[in-house]
Amino acid sequence: MSKRPVNRKRKSKFRVIALKTLAIIFISGIVATPTILHNFYGYGISPVLSGSMRPFAQPGDAFITVEKPASQLQVGDIVTLHAAGTESFYAHRIVDIKNQNGLLRITTKGDANDLAEVDPYLAAPVQKVPVTLARISWIGHILVYLTSVQGRQAALALIVVANVLTLIMAMFKKKIEERNFRLEQVYKDLYTEARTTTEHDKRKIQLYKELYAESRNELQTIKEN
Repeated sequence: MSKRPVNRKRKSKFRVIALKTLAIIFISGIVATPTILHNFYGYGISPVLSGSMRPFAQPGDAFITVEKPASQLQVGDIVTLHAAGTESFYAHRIVDIKNQNGLLRITTKGDANDLAEVDPYLAAPVQKVPVTLARISWIGHILVYLTSVQGRQAALALIVVANVLTLIMAMFKKKIEERNFRLEQVYKDLYTEARTTTEHDKRKIQLYKELYAESRNELQTIKEN
């Protein structure tokens, strides 16, 4: 009687563990993949925050970049550079490269800007610089939002809501399993009772049949005598 519910509980528990494991792997992959690609292969994503690269890129787009030695840079490349004296980055197109005391003097300009940057970027020939490989529309909005205070708060809220929903679903599922177990037990008891009643009725019918046969034999014997 108890094997079926136990097996169901084990299967249900195994499914929950499997789903949680897959979710952890999936989330870990999303979080770790960009870091792995950047640290080992030099790939990265640079969101476009302004309209300085119009019409090639719009605010909210993102550049897929790969790091290359500065010695391999060419005029026309779009590079992501660190703005001097700030913590921000900008992605502009190279308009000029010159040697200066063993360093490369890289001048960049936004496609929509009238003038190039006042302070050219200085880099050693072996220094790695992110160069744009492709542009993806609108994904920059998501990246910027996720890195903002509001984005982090929203992500935290979603995690809390997901945990609450998981708890509610687990409680609801437990109630359904208990209800199904009770129903199964009731149906099993009814089936056993019906089967017992049927077998009892069969024995009664067989007994009546035998009594009827005996009474006919006795009547036949009386008639013959």
